[in-house]
Amino acid sequence: EIDLFKDHFVYASMLSTLKTTNKNVNILAGIFAQENGYDDLLLLNQDKMVVEAISGNVFIRKGEEIKTPPVSDGCLNGIMRGKVITSLKKMINYTIKEETITPFELQRADEIFITNMIRGVQSVSKYRKKTYVKDTAIELNQSLNEFFFD
Repeated sequence: EIDLFKDHFVYASMLSTLKTTNKNVNILAGIFAQENGYDDLLLLNQDKMVVEAISGNVFIRKGEEIKTPPVSDGCLNGIMRGKVITSLKKMINYTIKEETITPFELQRADEIFITNMIRGVQSVSKYRKKTYVKDTAIELNQSLNEFFFD
């Protein structure tokens, strides 16, 4: 289960895309998540748009369209994010867009997943009262396993 972390914001800048700079928001969000029983939290930028999760980049799927926030919104420009975007572009049944994600879109999404190099592609099972499928996450994990281990 995930939720939004609204106590502090990620400020979009050239440095916000780097893993080693200014991760105080991630640390505070991690403490909040642990104290409140969440598996992860989604971080917002100064415009109150979804940027990333504590543990990695966030993707949402509505129908055949998959969105992830653009780097200009303040998300980490991670290796796994790039690999996932490349894999999704090769899948004929999805279109991938790097576009701003509003918190409202989370409720309307069919699927939410989080990516990072350690855990790969993680499905989000629940956000507030909404539960999600994990079809794309399973498909992506298979695709990435073939890429990395074949």
